[in-house]
Amino acid sequence: MKKLLVLFVFLFTMLSTYNIVAQNWQLQNSNFPANIIVTNFSTVNDLVCWAGGFNLGQLPYPGYIRTIDGGNTWVCDSIPGIPDGFISQVFAIDADTAYIAVFVMSSSNSKGIYKTTDGGTTWTKQNAYLTSLSGPGNIYFFDASNGVVIGDPLLETYTTTNGGQTWNQISMPTALGDESTWFGGTGMTGCGNSVWFCSTKRIFHSTDRGNTWTASPYYPQYDFWWPCIAFQDENTGIYSRENWNTLAQIYQKTTDGGETWDTLSNPILDNLAPQNIIHIPGTTATYLVAGGLPGSMRGLAVTFDAGENWSLWDTVGCVYAGFSSVESGWTTTTPTWQVYKYTGPPIIVPVELTSFTATANGKEVIINWSTATELNNQGFEIQRSSEGKEFFTVGFVNGQGTTTEQQYYSYSDRNLDDGNYYFRLKQVDYDGSYEFSDVIEVDYRGFNSYLLEQNYPNPFNPTTTIGFGIQNKSNVKISILNTIGEEVVVVLNEEREPGFHQVEFNATNLSSGVYFYQLKATPFGGQAGSFVETKKMLLLK
Repeated sequence: MKKLLVLFVFLFTMLSTYNIVAQNWQLQNSNFPANIIVTNFSTVNDLVCWAGGFNLGQLPYPGYIRTIDGGNTWVCDSIPGIPDGFISQVFAIDADTAYIAVFVMSSSNSKGIYKTTDGGTTWTKQNAYLTSLSGPGNIYFFDASNGVVIGDPLLETYTTTNGGQTWNQISMPTALGDESTWFGGTGMTGCGNSVWFCSTKRIFHSTDRGNTWTASPYYPQYDFWWPCIAFQDENTGIYSRENWNTLAQIYQKTTDGGETWDTLSNPILDNLAPQNIIHIPGTTATYLVAGGLPGSMRGLAVTFDAGENWSLWDTVGCVYAGFSSVESGWTTTTPTWQVYKYTGPPIIVPVELTSFTATANGKEVIINWSTATELNNQGFEIQRSSEGKEFFTVGFVNGQGTTTEQQYYSYSDRNLDDGNYYFRLKQVDYDGSYEFSDVIEVDYRGFNSYLLEQNYPNPFNPTTTIGFGIQNKSNVKISILNTIGEEVVVVLNEEREPGFHQVEFNATNLSSGVYFYQLKATPFGGQAGSFVETKKMLLLK
């Protein structure tokens, strides 16, 4: 009962009035009964979203909420056979299959895990928490078969490997006094085979799909703070806590899976009381923090670089949010507790550059780059400098406008003199705004003749690299000869463009000794003459 009383205090604190500024949101009011409070969203894709919650005027509301048409219509229905219970968390697999964790602070038989495979028409109680003290608090599935459920108390933790047909209780770290794990919202998150969840006192981490766990140190000053956690991969994540009474908050970031945490400090975060934090699917490092409390502590903050920089997205008063992509998500707000669908611009970096390289091959400099996301991207100017100060545009490559799929680009800069060159990209939006990339340097050597370099390393065991340059487009054959001139291996026999090239030779199948490697280049297009050169190499095993 203590935990539910704390929840009531928390909700009452949040029910101050203010005008909702829904510049990025559209009210979802189809089939929603009055006073339903959504406490967590489980998004499957841009069309399918499940949620759980309760009735503010008649706690609890043992039911679910679901849309399969992007929020145009919703179903809000109770689960047959559950007279009471608090739905602590929902986890959806697809439009038909979902799990609901029901938490009860009484002797009621409602507590437990419930599964549907027909979109909520029928529900089956799973074989876990049948004699539990209070039931499950957090639930997460890695895929359709493998999942983990955290109980309250902590020792009641189960895993499944067959989609809930059977649940196996596992050993957990010893619980601390009065340590609760019942929080919904974003108290649990996962990436790959790793999963994390927050109690009122610690952060727990598993790297083997919930079978074994480690716990962070206990910091008494953060007892009974509201915890939230989200990860972009198995190493990098953000964690927040908010004090229900004082509205004090902390934000931390880890880059080692939660072994160590560094404090994040930003004026926007300092004025935001976090109830929800999520990583946006389809991005590398974009997170949203929702703070739905009134006054100056209200807002939705976004970071595109895993917490290093933040901006205030809007002041709609989001409490819980769930996003399926950079363009589609849902939230519930105070004080009305209505559900809204996100209709604003994609929550992505205008252009997120993930790689930028330049390679000289003796004929040209090939520039390659890739993007993770693009927003209103008209394209890229390729700019070159001979001293790294004054740049000139040498080409342009069209962008993809707005996309969340990874894109790859390439440009060839030719007719260069020998020397060092510097390159950068000027990314240009449709409105004319632009941004420069970092500068990269490349050493260019043109080839006006044929060349065979000494292999490296030499002596070698068992691999070595052979470098060669060709003046004209040629058929190139590189052979390995023994000491009497017999061909024992053909390393390369194919057409190559003018320029400098390298091939790797693996001599695993040869015995130690002296060998020779021979380059024979026969020009195409009727050009006279073939180039032949031979050098010695030493294989030592």
